[in-house]
Amino acid sequence: MKQLILIALLSVATLTASAQQTTPVLQSYDVELVIFRTLNPNASPEEWRMEAAAAGQRLAIPDDEPSPFASAEPAPTTTATFPALAPAKFKLTAIADTLKRSRNYQPLAHFGWTQPGFPRGDAKYLPINAMVPAGTGLVGQVALSRGRYLHLTLDLVYDAPGAAGEATQRFVLRQSRRMRSNERHYMDSPRFGVIAIVTPSSGV
Repeated sequence: MKQLILIALLSVATLTASAQQTTPVLQSYDVELVIFRTLNPNASPEEWRMEAAAAGQRLAIPDDEPSPFASAEPAPTTTATFPALAPAKFKLTAIADTLKRSRNYQPLAHFGWTQPGFPRGDAKYLPINAMVPAGTGLVGQVALSRGRYLHLTLDLVYDAPGAAGEATQRFVLRQSRRMRSNERHYMDSPRFGVIAIVTPSSGV
């Protein structure tokens, strides 16, 4: 009897170890965003890239992938919360400072978080509403997924204040961008833009 119990326990331990081995461990990533608005309607993305280059801040500008909002590939449908990234780990502080000094642009929010690199079919949106300062007019959600490349999907809305006596204007930024880790990437709409960097998390 004791021998049968021992065999049974060894079988359970073997099955448990096998299940653990077949469950992949997802790489975690630090995701950091700087969201800014355009103060000068005539300002262009090219002007921002020149400002960044003058400050020694290279931006990777790969070709956009088709937006999941307009393709057969569905956008994420679930949401999740992830731990906030400590400001001490920010890598876009110099760019945020450049924006503060610019006459054409103004930073609206600078924040980050750490999350697993979910497969593309399992990506989860992170709502940003609680991560941006109150009164910025920003709402929306962001998803990071990992296939052959990293992909950052933005679904953001910015209510821009109008001039005196004018109504608020709403602008939408819905875009999926293929990204490489440790490179800064830039996405924009007519009145606001996002600079993002995704870095493999060290876990400390």
